[in-house]
Amino acid sequence: MEMEMSLMQRLSQLLLSPSKNRTFLVATVLLLSAIGFGSLIFWNQRPDYQTLFSNLTQEDAAEIVSKLKERKIPYQLSSNGGAILVPREQVYEVRLALASEGLPKGGGVGFEVFDRTSFGTTDFVQRLNYQRALQGELSRTIRQMKEIEQARVHIVTPKESLFLDEQKKPTASVLIKTRSGMTLAPAQVEGIVHLVASAVEGMEPNNVTVVDTSGRILSKKNDTTLLGQLTATQLEYQRNIEEGLKKKVQGMLEEVLGFNKAI
Repeated sequence: MEMEMSLMQRLSQLLLSPSKNRTFLVATVLLLSAIGFGSLIFWNQRPDYQTLFSNLTQEDAAEIVSKLKERKIPYQLSSNGGAILVPREQVYEVRLALASEGLPKGGGVGFEVFDRTSFGTTDFVQRLNYQRALQGELSRTIRQMKEIEQARVHIVTPKESLFLDEQKKPTASVLIKTRSGMTLAPAQVEGIVHLVASAVEGMEPNNVTVVDTSGRILSKKNDTTLLGQLTATQLEYQRNIEEGLKKKVQGMLEEVLGFNKAI
């Protein structure tokens, strides 16, 4: 209370002081008022930004920023560049406009690559574009799983051989990044494996490898051979049966041909 009284007394003294001091005080008050009023107007007119897209790949982010610059739409980038913000009142309009142009693509080109294919394209380029498109479409499909943030699919198609026994099978690898705090169940990994294998002609599930961004192999190879399916006990049982059948056949032959004459 005493401090407030002291300030009031000083202010009164300044106002009652000679005109020079009083003029300086009035000018200072007016200047501070103008600065405060200007700041208030600035913050009121400053656009309120809202997220347009998040969890974008670098390719998608770069293309969306380019489109925003073309349309002269103000934007902001998050610290890691994975999210783009635009003024709140333009969010839905911009989303619809970009969606009509196929953005965001989700980390790779899809079958829309054939929308720009010219008639002079060679068969090799057509096959290459098809492989790129298939990889992109599979990546987009896998990203639909709520646990997955990013996904990339790489397909290797061997050259065709004139001899069937020398023809190699196509292979694929899937790199996934799960969302924070989420993991994939073994059944989901198996689903990804079969999804990719079913989309590529001649590909077997055993030739699909799923890896996460930590370098861990999530997919398991299934040994489809007979030895891989049988346990040690089952193999022993099988050998005993085979040995028993062998002795029975040997005995029957010896009855007809004579002892030690059957091989």
